[in-house]
Amino acid sequence: MPTIDPRRLLILRAFVLSDSVTATAAALHLTPSAVSQQLAALEREVGHALVIRSGRKLALTPAGRILAGHAEEISSRLKIAEADLAAHAGGVLGQLRIGAFPTAISWLVAPAIVELRRQAPGVDVTVVDAEAHMSHRMLMRGDIDVTVSMEYESDPERDSPDIVKFPLYIERFKVVLPQAHPLSGEEGIALTQLTEEGWIMPSPGNPCRTMVLQACAELGFHPPITHVSDDYRAALALVAAEAGICLVPESALSARDAEWVTILPTRGIAPLRKVIMTTRRDNQGHPVVRAGLDAMRAAVAEPDSEVYGPLARSDTFSVE
Repeated sequence: MPTIDPRRLLILRAFVLSDSVTATAAALHLTPSAVSQQLAALEREVGHALVIRSGRKLALTPAGRILAGHAEEISSRLKIAEADLAAHAGGVLGQLRIGAFPTAISWLVAPAIVELRRQAPGVDVTVVDAEAHMSHRMLMRGDIDVTVSMEYESDPERDSPDIVKFPLYIERFKVVLPQAHPLSGEEGIALTQLTEEGWIMPSPGNPCRTMVLQACAELGFHPPITHVSDDYRAALALVAAEAGICLVPESALSARDAEWVTILPTRGIAPLRKVIMTTRRDNQGHPVVRAGLDAMRAAVAEPDSEVYGPLARSDTFSVE
């Protein structure tokens, strides 16, 4: 029976998540040569080829896939052990890495840090600006501990058994028009009233763009896209310049925006932004992660917060 070094199994797991020797080395703070040597040593230990070249990339052999599954289980058990030891030690102490999209950082994560500073001063928070499709990959690689992201149908990690989801809030998008637009006097706008307009959209891959396009598709049209920006401030400036119209989530708007554009509610079918927190299933019991999740839930639930007005008014939703 071969003796397997569990440290090399964790390198194999990192290779699976990173998809290249170079990326694995960067994630583990090793050199690519050291990663290759450790994988070769693991192959000698088990007596099977684990990695083969497939075109220009490396891929796992059937034996490699078997061993990678066990490596994932070992990694999960190690994280559970760390969580149990942390809970046993009492108190909350350690680093919490949060990946979130920009609006959530401003409206949710930053005030949650203030709450954490009061409730758990031993928690050191690091925040990374990342949209949902990027933050979930970072979560699976172990680069961050918690994401604040949007749930949408085309998310590749949407149904992953390794991810646990916690609902935060749901909000509708609002229509933003130039002040001189013929529809600016309406009480609400149906998307079908905007089929001939030039639309300002986030870039491809941005979940908000996906949601808007899905809502338009349900109504039988594809909006003419004239400008692309992931920055809602930039999008509003383009609207004010009468360069087009856009849809913006409620929490990304402020009272001052109404001074230079017209902001109206949507009627009928419209995109909804469902915002969730996620963490890896094997990490959800860690006291530091729990403290972070609780702080962000408390921020959303705060009814009297000036910062959280739009979020507090939004309906909650359940995630199975």
